[in-house]
Amino acid sequence: MTNSNVFAFIAMGVITLAGCSRGNGFPPPVPVSGSVSYQGKPVDGASITFLAGDGGGRSASGTTDSQGAFQLTTFSTSDGALPGDYTVTIAKMESKIGGDMDASNPGADYNQMMAAAGSNNLAKLQKAILPEKYADATKSGLKRSVVDGQANEFAFELGD
Repeated sequence: MTNSNVFAFIAMGVITLAGCSRGNGFPPPVPVSGSVSYQGKPVDGASITFLAGDGGGRSASGTTDSQGAFQLTTFSTSDGALPGDYTVTIAKMESKIGGDMDASNPGADYNQMMAAAGSNNLAKLQKAILPEKYADATKSGLKRSVVDGQANEFAFELGD
């Protein structure tokens, strides 16, 4: 497993734990899908998050496939997002630690990663593949509205 896969696995675990059960009082999610491309090419492995507005909604997230396609998850896999207005962030990170780790002899790379995770400094071991503004909700400029009863398909063409 490559280091970037380890980071992605950890991130998805946190997201899953944060949203693994449907809370009382929320309407059912509606399907949301779309695509992400950067400089005209599909982005594989980008994390896309629809951040709920101030209305107290619930955020939804997904990961792009090799064609840049995604489906959002709020409570259960690919169930969509709650109707409402969202700020969107899109990020793709790559590990600064090179190569694959050997699980039987993880060595310095593994120790460096574990030390960073323990001190909440994983970001220092990653570099952004997409422009960093898209990963920042205050700078992305990406907003979308999810509407019940409509096709909620969103294409994001990212530039520099």
